[in-house]
Amino acid sequence: MPHTRALQARILRAAILLLFGVIVVNLLVMQVVKHDEYESQSLENRQLRQRILAPRGRILDRDGRLLADNVYIADITVPNRCLGQAGPDSTLDKLLTWLRLPRYETLDRLAGEQAAGRPRLTLVANAAMPQIAVIEERGRELPGVKVVTRSRRRYLDGPLFGHVIGYVGETLPGEIGAEDDPDGYKPGDWIGRDGIEAVHEERLRGQAGYTLQEVNAVGRVVGRRDVELRPVRSGQDVVLTLSQALQDTLGAAMGENRGCAVALALPSGEVLAAVSAPSYDPNVFTARISTKDWQALQSDPGHPFLNRLTQATYPPGSPYKIVTSLTALQNGVANPATAFAPCGGSYQLGNRSFRCWKREGHGGVDHTSALIHSCDVFYYQLGLRLNLDQLAVTARLLGLGASTGSPFRGEAAGNVPDTAWYDRKFGSQGWSRGVMLNNAIGQGELLVTPLQMAVLTGRVATGLADLSPVFVRDPAPTSSPGQRALPFGAAHLDWVRRTMRQVVDMGTGTRARVRSIEVAGKTGTAENPHGEDHAWFVCFAPAILPEVAVVVILENGGHGGAVAAPVAGRWLNAYFAQKESPEVVAP
Repeated sequence: MPHTRALQARILRAAILLLFGVIVVNLLVMQVVKHDEYESQSLENRQLRQRILAPRGRILDRDGRLLADNVYIADITVPNRCLGQAGPDSTLDKLLTWLRLPRYETLDRLAGEQAAGRPRLTLVANAAMPQIAVIEERGRELPGVKVVTRSRRRYLDGPLFGHVIGYVGETLPGEIGAEDDPDGYKPGDWIGRDGIEAVHEERLRGQAGYTLQEVNAVGRVVGRRDVELRPVRSGQDVVLTLSQALQDTLGAAMGENRGCAVALALPSGEVLAAVSAPSYDPNVFTARISTKDWQALQSDPGHPFLNRLTQATYPPGSPYKIVTSLTALQNGVANPATAFAPCGGSYQLGNRSFRCWKREGHGGVDHTSALIHSCDVFYYQLGLRLNLDQLAVTARLLGLGASTGSPFRGEAAGNVPDTAWYDRKFGSQGWSRGVMLNNAIGQGELLVTPLQMAVLTGRVATGLADLSPVFVRDPAPTSSPGQRALPFGAAHLDWVRRTMRQVVDMGTGTRARVRSIEVAGKTGTAENPHGEDHAWFVCFAPAILPEVAVVVILENGGHGGAVAAPVAGRWLNAYFAQKESPEVVAP
């Protein structure tokens, strides 16, 4: 028996020594061998690198009115790891219960955010005060849960500037930068998707800042103040050339019509107003838009995302007769008094009849009367005395057939066909002189954007070859707009301007008249193979020393003089009334 007890004592002593040895070895490993590793982890546990997004720059109109700014909202966020701990009595389970959130819908959404690689998941976006109060009152029971304040983009005029300003959206996987890139986009960041927001993304975005926060084991900040690693640099403001008041007036003048309208200041080319209708409200994208709402916008038959100003193309119709007349004058084919066979309502070429818009015909007209009253039969005969390449040269000098240099993505170039174009499309023997009749009156394969037509109108009004649209004011301009003159005879341009003034005084554009201001314009009706004709009106005012050029196109509107000219007239009346009694805007 004593021998057994002695053996037990020795075994117990050996076990104690072995246990003590294990403890000593572990302490040596932790304190000596892996000292640096554990020290680094310890520092990481109590020091959190925090990224602070820069406030996005504002967008203002030419008078200093706010068009887009930021409002601050609070999100309730949870660590990424919370999604794997959604069982009973877990932090996430408590939050779902206390905040009365739909369980399965919320968990699905959080899973999507987790899959996108976000370190923190947004449980409640734009949380209400009662929800925030729950987090503040029960914070000790919710380790890692934070109320995070962030800025949210706000568009003060909604759809009115939709196509010009554009919108912001969340970053996509392909846009996210490397984890160690301090300037790269991160999951959950917002980026300009369209319009000025996209074009001036770098200027508006600013630079994110970084701080170090001291936190405890449950993620609560315990340090007295953060250590700044890099300061936040706010985004720069962007000032547009557009006027909120003039944009509102143009939108009201357009009414419920589908189409677009634009007004340029002359001779600078600054865009004072630009409306494409129907539009969309960019505010719907500042929160996470549902799949259902997105599909509804995409399938809308009005195509609200289409910027008709630069992305839609139309036959120019009768405003193109300005090009035909200038070409004829420059090439010595006609003068202002030239007359051809009278207009009886149609013109016969071979076995095909080309009709005039006025079925009973215009009778005998000369060149001047033909432009004033838009006689198609006169221009058929004039077109046969020209060639495609001559027309194309004039059209391109006036800004057609190429990008206007606008800042918007996806701008269409349109189409100004010449001999080579027809040869490529139909073969050298595959087309006839009949195409000249259609080209002479702005039909056929000719395609233009409304912004190109605004450039054409501005160049005719000023005689400047380099006039182009400007949407954003340069904060530090280094040069003035070019003053290179168009290579047309001054007498020829003067005749076109005078005749356009008579179009409004006594021709097809009388509904664009403005009290005490002379307006020069041209109406047009563009044939549409898919429905009713499109209605055009282009003009500038005053007719002498012009200040503004306006272009209106209404899809399926019919005759330009009847429906498009009044839109321009209403805007011009408001523009000149504002000049007489300017509104004072506080800076």
